[in-house]
Amino acid sequence: MDQHREHAARPVERAPLDGPSGIVRHDIWVWLAPAGTLRIPVRACFAYDRTDPLAVRVSFNLPHQRQVTWVFARDLLADGLHFPVGAGDIRMSPDNGPAGGTARIVLSPPSGAALIEVRRSAVRTFLRATERLVPRGQETIDIDAFLRECLGDA
Repeated sequence: MDQHREHAARPVERAPLDGPSGIVRHDIWVWLAPAGTLRIPVRACFAYDRTDPLAVRVSFNLPHQRQVTWVFARDLLADGLHFPVGAGDIRMSPDNGPAGGTARIVLSPPSGAALIEVRRSAVRTFLRATERLVPRGQETIDIDAFLRECLGDA
């Protein structure tokens, strides 16, 4: 528990890793406020794979539970640093306006809702690493391969 208190006061980050396989991973500490209650520091792994260029996966290592992974649109993550975005299960906005130091992500699964606070500078660092692999606006998807996968090579 002392480890969590230390990280709550001073988030620990690991630099993004650009692997030869085209994957970027960035571990950062975020704050989870389930149903708007206490803030709990949680380690999250933001991951990007150039083979799925529109998506970012965020895995939360929750205390006393298994890892929970959400898939975000990379554009939602980038735009949410500057203005409110999203609808449905995932929404994001800068905290205290565009000049604030944190962003809020609201996750709304069928079982309830959770508020995640994350340092905007950490998200910006992660996004810059993803954009070195695939610049925003230059993502391409092989629709034929996608359809073959969905249809089971029918």
